[in-house]
Amino acid sequence: MERLSTEEKQKLDKQLKEVAKRVNEILDKYGEKAVQEVPARGRKLVGYIPQFLIDALNSVTTIWGYDYKLISLEEKEVVRKSGNKEKIYQATVEVSLWILDDRIRKVQVGGGENVTPGDAIKGAITDAIGKCLSLYSIGNKAYRGELELGEFKLSAPEPRTTQPTEKQIEYLKTLAKKTQVEFPKMAKQILNKTVRTEKELKELTGQEVSRLIEAYKRIAV
Repeated sequence: MERLSTEEKQKLDKQLKEVAKRVNEILDKYGEKAVQEVPARGRKLVGYIPQFLIDALNSVTTIWGYDYKLISLEEKEVVRKSGNKEKIYQATVEVSLWILDDRIRKVQVGGGENVTPGDAIKGAITDAIGKCLSLYSIGNKAYRGELELGEFKLSAPEPRTTQPTEKQIEYLKTLAKKTQVEFPKMAKQILNKTVRTEKELKELTGQEVSRLIEAYKRIAV
């Protein structure tokens, strides 16, 4: 592959900095809806929802792409807090991503875990893409630990201005069945709330149910 000249590299660096600046401005404007709490070992992190990262990047430029290779895919059995055993798949991939010029690439390794091998691989790719984008300084607030729940008022109860509609509830249940991810698990991950029954699901706000629906749609095949 032909290498960039010094002049071309300087020009590209300037363009990439402008792209990163504009994408991060869009992410800031997205505010609360673009972030989520990400469970980690012994602590909780706050990161951007992957689809919002992609949407923000596409709003600035569609000249980008990536390749990936599967490093490993393992089937494991885990015991949940409830005591139930569950079969899961853990995937590791390497992603090579470029923006504006495919002669300059960022490479990162990502991991994903899910109850289906396809979704585990998809999650690993998404994880690696986010890491690659951070190397372009896109969404790097998350990796610098500069995103906080209080900043977007996620830690306080949301005002109950609207109740979810029956259509929202039914659509959410349909997506849960399609993706094989039960809504209590999704509510804990996305909203950091314990929602065990359909009655508790209906007690959420319309905005909260919409966030769950969007999360399901991102993993639906």
